[in-house]
Amino acid sequence: MGSDGLIELDQSCWRTLAKYNLALATLFGVFALAARVTDAPTLLVAENGALALLFGAVQTYAWLSA
Repeated sequence: MGSDGLIELDQSCWRTLAKYNLALATLFGVFALAARVTDAPTLLVAENGALALLFGAVQTYAWLSA
């Protein structure tokens, strides 16, 4: 347990990575929502949404690998 075959990390590293990426995904998700509400340019909303998805995917991968 603690390895997915691609990256060899112990379980505490995977948990730390998952928590860090959860914070980033949440932060970028909030930024995307705030940008959409304040009528920011579409590119800003798209960038923040894409970053939220990216960090959310990494967080999920780290969580499942732990």
